[in-house]
Amino acid sequence: MRVLAGDIGGTKTAVAIAEVGPRSLSFARTRRYPSAAWAGLAEILEDFLADERQLPRAAAFGVAGPVLDGRAKVTKLPWLLDERALSARLRIGRVRLINDFVAAALAVPRLSTRRTALIVPGRREPGGPIGVIGAGTGLGQAVLVASGRDWIGVASEGGHVDFGPRDDREDGLVRFVRERFGRVDRDRLLSGEGLGHIYDFVKSQRGRRDAPAVARAFAEEDRAAAISRFALSGRDRLCREALEIFVSIYGSEAGNLAIQYRATGGIFLAGGIAPKILPALRAGLFQTSFRSKPPLEGLLARIPVRVVLDPDVGLVGAAVEAYRTVIDTTR
Repeated sequence: MRVLAGDIGGTKTAVAIAEVGPRSLSFARTRRYPSAAWAGLAEILEDFLADERQLPRAAAFGVAGPVLDGRAKVTKLPWLLDERALSARLRIGRVRLINDFVAAALAVPRLSTRRTALIVPGRREPGGPIGVIGAGTGLGQAVLVASGRDWIGVASEGGHVDFGPRDDREDGLVRFVRERFGRVDRDRLLSGEGLGHIYDFVKSQRGRRDAPAVARAFAEEDRAAAISRFALSGRDRLCREALEIFVSIYGSEAGNLAIQYRATGGIFLAGGIAPKILPALRAGLFQTSFRSKPPLEGLLARIPVRVVLDPDVGLVGAAVEAYRTVIDTTR
C-alpha cells in the first residue's frame, strides 16, 4: 500500500512516500525541509506531492507536540495542524496526526537489531510493554502496549514532569537552573539546551571560564554538539563532567519510565542525541543510574536498553500508522 508519512519537528520536517505491507516497509522517496522556512505543513506537502502522479491512499504525521481531537500545535513552531483541513487540502481521504514519540514507538516492532545498539543488557519479555524515550530538541516519551497481534502507542508529555534531583549535586543543578527559568522540568535538562545548562552549572561550580577552543566552538556551532565532541575526545574537563551528569540523568529517567510502565519489553532511546554520544552511554554510568532504584533493582536488571540508530524511525512509525488507518477500516 502506498502512503504518505511525515516526521514534523521544530527544526526540520521529513516527508516520504512509503510502500507498506503487513511485514514490509520501504521508502520510494523522501525529502527533508527546514521547518521554519515554510508557512505550514500543508505548503510543504503540496510541494512534495507536486510530482506524484497518483495520490497515496492515506497519510500520517508524527508531530512534536500533543495531539487532541485531530488537532496539534507544533511545540516550537507557529503551526496549527488539523486532520480534516489537511485531508481536504491534499485530497487524501485518511489523514492522521500522532505524537512524534508515538510514531517512534510504532516503529520499534519493525526495527532490526542492526538498527539499534545495546547499551544495557537484559532479556525482553515477549509482548511486554515497550518504553521509548529520547532527548533531542526536547525530551519525548511514549509507551507501546500489545493488543492481540498488534500494538497500541500511548502518548505522553512526561518530558514536562518536574525533575526530581537524586543527590546534592543535582540539588545544586536544580537551584542553578531554577534561578534562570523558574520551574525545572525534565525537558529543561534532558535536551540539547539542557546539556548547555548543565555545562554552565559545572563551570559556575568550578569557578572556571570556557577553554579558548571550546569558546571558539560555541561561537561557530551548536553548543550541545560542541560539548559532546570535546567531552568524548577527552579534550575538556568541564565538557566531560557536563556530559557525565547528562548521561547519569538520562539513565535515571529511562529507569523511571521502565518502572512507570513496567516496560519488560525493553526501553529504546530515540531522539537525535543518543546516537551521537553512544560511547558515553556505553561507559557504564547510564546502566548504573538506570538500575539504581531500590527496591526494584531486580526488575530493572532484566530490562534491556537499546539506542535507535535509524534516523528515519519517525517516518517508519508514521507510515505504519497511515497503513493502519486503511487496514482498520477494512477488517
